[in-house]
Amino acid sequence: AEAPLPLTGIVMLYLLTAVSFLLCAGVLIHDGQWVMGHAPENWAENLNLIAAIIGITGIGAMSLALNQWRVAGNHQRAAMTDALTGLLNRRALFDTYGGEPVRTHTAAIAFDLDSFKSVNDRHGHAAGDAVLKAFADVLRDVCGAGACVARLGGEEFIVVLDRTVPDRAQHIAERVRMDFAAKLIPIGGRSITCTVSAGIALGGEDCVNFDSLLSNADKALYISKRNGRNRVSLAA
Repeated sequence: AEAPLPLTGIVMLYLLTAVSFLLCAGVLIHDGQWVMGHAPENWAENLNLIAAIIGITGIGAMSLALNQWRVAGNHQRAAMTDALTGLLNRRALFDTYGGEPVRTHTAAIAFDLDSFKSVNDRHGHAAGDAVLKAFADVLRDVCGAGACVARLGGEEFIVVLDRTVPDRAQHIAERVRMDFAAKLIPIGGRSITCTVSAGIALGGEDCVNFDSLLSNADKALYISKRNGRNRVSLAA
């Protein structure tokens, strides 16, 4: 899955070399050369020599290419992944959606953990990290593989849903909110609970780009914060 082309090339070269050895054996059997006092000389041996040289050289080159392919892939994944939560980061989110016009059936849900600073102040930054990881787990469980889930930074998260309807976006946001509020997060021998506020924005005529969609989701999020937190609001 990581490097199909180099692996396919290596397999083909191994098969080519193996077939050339089988041809050598077939010719010897056909000619009845059961006992030999010197190296055989025939067309199959000449073909085997060429195939072996090509195979050994090619397999070595493909193995180096395979290693470099995997290293480059690991670096790319690291650059696109939030180290703490394992979600996509801001760069990956904007690389995916930043340069494209927003479609009508696209929804963005902005999440912000309520009173997150007090968690760090009362329980320490390790507890804050545990809360962020727990919320990332809730997002993964509720949103599934079809959604783009990213951490923008701090306690801010974004979920982008393609080809969706307002009711589904609101249902997902409410499920995330309720599941997170009910989740017990173990901190130093005891458990704490936290809540999250959310704002939903939908693609439309006023959302000409991804920045405007996020801006509308943030405005809806601020409405949730002003109205008491731990709630979901829909942008006008």
